[in-house]
Amino acid sequence: MNPSHRRALPVAAKSRTARTSWSHAAARTGAALTAALVVTGALGAGAAGAATLPSVGQRSERTVADASATRTATDASATRTAAALRDRIVSVARGEIGVREGTAECNKYFPNKSHTCKTGWCAAFVEWTWREAGVKEVPSDLTGRGVGYWGKQHGLWHPVGSAHPQPGDLVVYGEPAKETPGGHVGVVVAVHGDGTLDTVEGNYSDKVTLRTHLNPRTARGGADDLRVAGYVTPPSA
Repeated sequence: MNPSHRRALPVAAKSRTARTSWSHAAARTGAALTAALVVTGALGAGAAGAATLPSVGQRSERTVADASATRTATDASATRTAAALRDRIVSVARGEIGVREGTAECNKYFPNKSHTCKTGWCAAFVEWTWREAGVKEVPSDLTGRGVGYWGKQHGLWHPVGSAHPQPGDLVVYGEPAKETPGGHVGVVVAVHGDGTLDTVEGNYSDKVTLRTHLNPRTARGGADDLRVAGYVTPPSA
């Protein structure tokens, strides 16, 4: 037959031929990939026939699961860090019980050496306690109510009855007010099942004093004998 008279294949036949060729090529490529995995030991020979790559859906589910596990581990680590910080605050505060006013041990609570425990020093004591325990951001007001005001400004203030205090919190007597005398402040060192508190407070009976089983609804402190107004939580705890 004259080559110029050969019958052209229909378009559909060409399409089937192309698809068949592509399928054969894909099969050869897949077989070669599986064989390579078997040779390198990445895939057991017995599983070679069933080897498949994960689908997009499977990869997405795996990514979500990994992210969730990471968040859980991060949250657990943060909880442990906060608990450890609170434990240090309690330990430092308890270690000062009995320190008396007018001594060098008492004067150390003031970062500014021009101040001494001859003036009101309950706020200086709790601020020193937080610093010694490793709290990174600490108030500097030298009045109990001023400490409450600082907590309010930093989003760390919790009025009495709005939240349960925790060891390491500061208990404030008197409503928060900047540089206003007459209030008082101490460190919560224990919370009992009946809702009462143990606190360590500077400048209480002229020394660092442990007060036990205080009812936060009725307990009083400071020169004006004020009731508990609320608590200041340590940053990051």
